Amino acid sequence: MMAGTGFLDGFKEKKGNYEPPTKTAGSKKAAAAPRPATKEEREQFIPPDTPSVEHEQSLDEEPPVDEPSPSPPKVKSKPNNNKVNRAHTESHLSRVNPTIATMIANARQPMNTPQAFVMCGIAGHPKTGKTGMVLDSLTPQEVKAGAEIWHIDFDLGGETTKAAHHSDKAENMVILNPWVFNYGESRVPYDFPATFQQTIDILKTAKSQMEAQAEYFAEHGKMPKPYLKTVVFDGADHWLHITETCMKVDDLDLGVDGIAVSGKKTTTQIGRFNWNIRATRYQTAMVAMRELCRGGVHCYIITHMKPGYDKNGNELAGQDTPKWLKDTEGHLQQVIYTELEEERNESGEMTGVVRGYAVIVADRTSLQSSGRVMLFERNDDGGVWHGWPGIKEGDFTVTGGDE
Repeated sequence: MMAGTGFLDGFKEKKGNYEPPTKTAGSKKAAAAPRPATKEEREQFIPPDTPSVEHEQSLDEEPPVDEPSPSPPKVKSKPNNNKVNRAHTESHLSRVNPTIATMIANARQPMNTPQAFVMCGIAGHPKTGKTGMVLDSLTPQEVKAGAEIWHIDFDLGGETTKAAHHSDKAENMVILNPWVFNYGESRVPYDFPATFQQTIDILKTAKSQMEAQAEYFAEHGKMPKPYLKTVVFDGADHWLHITETCMKVDDLDLGVDGIAVSGKKTTTQIGRFNWNIRATRYQTAMVAMRELCRGGVHCYIITHMKPGYDKNGNELAGQDTPKWLKDTEGHLQQVIYTELEEERNESGEMTGVVRGYAVIVADRTSLQSSGRVMLFERNDDGGVWHGWPGIKEGDFTVTGGDE
């Protein structure tokens, strides 16, 4: 408690009720009691809660209920007849990109016959039957109906095989030379950029032919004569060289021609990511053939084998790999290697009989494990050609081991 201020010095706490006491006789005069109302005042008094005469009503009547004022009638909006009619008369596909609409409509059409999707890579050493097996992939009925094989021939294998073994159906084999000769002042005989473009133009023409004959078939129920059945891209190793040279000369400006950019010095100037230029050029042909395959055209990509080496540069026996860009097999539905076997007698001496085999390495359209088919036998009597009858129908099934 604070002391010394004098403010609470005289305070004493009291017990009991702390209400203030009533006034005593000695206090101020109390207020006078109210005067009683006179008779005249009592008659004129009206209680505040009593309604006036104007508002009196019988107790038996229900008080009036306030009715809501009528709201204006709602006016229905008139439908847009144009939109309604359009919704009823047009398909939902008409409201999307017309190209996509056509794509979906075509995809919904069932295929009339089971379609064999053939995009097959064939790799092997020279003279092992790579080109021969493909040029022998027309049935007699297809030859008569005008089926064609378009052979893009980088290494002259198509021309020689056609002349030697397929003169009876020469009209069904269209051998196309993609190389463009360079007549200018150049050390190399071929114009690599022009050859690249001509090759792509051939593949684009093949796709146009495929689309035209598909329209004809849809209208007439049969193929036109002639029609495209197969495209052979014979020389993927040459194509790899063409695309690499175009990258060095045209895209990176590392030299004036193929000779100038073929050395190790030029190769070391190519950055890691610049090799994507070669890959992009190379894949243009693979993508074009993939679209042909999608449309039912049988496509074959043929290449040679390249040897494998150890770290010291020594060639490894049995380690050969296809000489195409390593990403090529990602585009393929089937992969075939060709190989030769030379017959030996009991003394280990060669008899002169050589057999060629096609080995199915991968087939995306079948779960069958690998197997091989005898393509030919070379001997002193002239030899025998067997081919692979199944691939005429796009069937790569191997039954009963070697055939």
